[in-house]
Amino acid sequence: MPARRAFVMGAGVSGLAAAYRLLRSDWDVAVPAAATPARPGGIPAALTDFGLNAAQRLGLPPALVERRQPRCDLVAVDAAGVPLAVHPEPPPHRPVLGQDEMLAVLSDALGGEVDRRGAELPVLVADDCGVTAIFANGDEDWFDLVVGADGACSAVRAAVLGHSHCDPPHWSTVHGRIELTSSCAVSMDLTGRSVRLHPLRDKRSAVSFAWRHRSDTPWPEVFADLGWLVPELLSRVDGEPCVQIPQERADRWVHRQIALIGDAAWYLGPHADRGLSLAVGGAELLGGALDIFPGADEALSWWERTLRPYVLSAPSRAAT
Repeated sequence: MPARRAFVMGAGVSGLAAAYRLLRSDWDVAVPAAATPARPGGIPAALTDFGLNAAQRLGLPPALVERRQPRCDLVAVDAAGVPLAVHPEPPPHRPVLGQDEMLAVLSDALGGEVDRRGAELPVLVADDCGVTAIFANGDEDWFDLVVGADGACSAVRAAVLGHSHCDPPHWSTVHGRIELTSSCAVSMDLTGRSVRLHPLRDKRSAVSFAWRHRSDTPWPEVFADLGWLVPELLSRVDGEPCVQIPQERADRWVHRQIALIGDAAWYLGPHADRGLSLAVGGAELLGGALDIFPGADEALSWWERTLRPYVLSAPSRAAT
């Protein structure tokens, strides 16, 4: 029987996790060629049971443990620096990783087993049996399944559902690694803005600033009134360009044989803490559904119905 074929558009955590899960079920998988190595960024988060259980089924824990970052308390403070709440350390059995660590684990797992394609989105023509992809050079290819895992401003979502809400963006973020150590992570969840700092295994720290709505005000000025820790952090961030992202969730994730996954489907906002777990868990569940149900349409419908409760229950730290 010919192998089923999938085109996974997106080389982030959701895309690589979906590609790896499909490979384990003997699919032929094509993914975009990575133009540049992944840049370190984002704040490490502990895998929840949903994501950790999925990672265990994928055989990833040894690699996750090798790359895990320090566990630490999370302290939420108000604008004056007064502690509001202390959340205990995640349990030791839950690895704490950042996006770049997870990408490295998945990239190593994939190795050279996927077909690397150009990064440009082809024209996608879906029917009840599969998807015809028409590439920019005129070549055509046919896939049983296309997975749109290309982020919050998803070109796949815009192409197949006919809408995109990426202009103007609702959130901007800037993040980087700094030569500053800390015994705990700091979160300032304020109205329309937040700051998080997390110690890393290499004795450095990851810092991330997020704020609501585009503004002509230079981003350091958005946080300049917070005092104490923030000015020191602002002086140490190297001015990495802001990533402008919409706070938008797709109202549906499936169109015939095309499925949206990750931020393309359930964008949760900056510092949501559940992104890695939902990416890995959603990808593993997608592969399981395609293994169980004989028809892809039935599998995708079941997958969306089953996954939605996990997404709807995921807290967003930047929801205010």
